[in-house]
Formats: sequence, structure tokens, C-alpha cells
Amino acid sequence: MLGDSTAYGVGADKPEESLAGRVAAYAGMTYVENRASSGAVTKDLRGQIEAATLERYDVILIQIGGNDIIQFHNPKRSADELELALRALPKAEKVVILSAGDVGGATLFPSPITWIHSWLNKKYHLSFTHAVARAGVGEYINLGLSPSTQIITNEPEIYLAADGLHPSSAGYGLWFEEVVPRL
Repeated sequence: MLGDSTAYGVGADKPEESLAGRVAAYAGMTYVENRASSGAVTKDLRGQIEAATLERYDVILIQIGGNDIIQFHNPKRSADELELALRALPKAEKVVILSAGDVGGATLFPSPITWIHSWLNKKYHLSFTHAVARAGVGEYINLGLSPSTQIITNEPEIYLAADGLHPSSAGYGLWFEEVVPRL
């Protein structure tokens, strides 16, 4: 696991209800290395990759971009950082990359900011789609186009954690359903 607080599992009631926990259980993994950290932005991925302990992994799951959006980073620059990071990954059977579904759907922020975050989120999805294709590594899941994003936005009391930003255990369950077909 590489990335930000969503890759780490912030908001889940228990570690096994995070996306990492669900993927590990589904795939029957006996070893999970989670290098993700709260607050991480795309440029932090390379440091997380350098901390990897193995030369080859079965699955590398990357969740990144939400903090870049919250901090109003340039989507193209973040996508360039993502591409560089993807090129530096150790070998893996599967690489799956996710960005934030819709930061604008988070209840933490007031309305004018949410509109900007939603607009910026769309720019990120487009930039990240191109970055993953250029790197030729992994599969990008555009959560912005996913039905799960609309479900989370429509029912935040169920699918968002109490902080109004991160997915709840139920929200991670929706994201897991997006990841399973790619494993």
C-alpha cells in the first residue's frame, strides 16, 4: 500500500475494514506492507517506494491525490510526480492506482470550496489517467466516474467517517468493490 490517509485506512472502524485490509483478506495475503501516511501528496510516493523492503510484490495498491486536491496543487504537476513514481515501482503482478472519488463531496468543507474541489477532482482524474497510460504501469480506477462516488455523496452519514472527509468502513467497502475485478 502506498499513498495517503485513505491508503492507510483512516476512517475505517477496524484495520480489516480499510481497503488494504479487505484486499489482503480477499487475496489471502500473509504479508502486507503499508507505506502510506496521512497527509501524503503525490510527490511523497517516491519516498514511500524507496522504503519498500521487497524487490517484487504480488499487488501494489496506490491511493493518492486527495491531499493534492485539498491543497489546490496543480493537476499536471501531480500527474508528472505520479508518472515518475510509477516508473520507480518494484516489480509487481498487479498495480492498481486510485485517486479521490470526489473531494467536493466531503462534508468537511463549506459549499464554495466543495465546488472548487469537485472541479479540480475532475482535472486530477484526467491528468492521472494520462500519467498511468504514459508510465505503462498499472491500471487506474477513476473513482470520479464510479457509482460509488455518487452513493458516498448522497449518503455521507453512512459512507463517510465522522471527520466528514475519509470514507467510513462502509465507504471503503464500496471502493473495494471497484478494486476486486482488477485483482
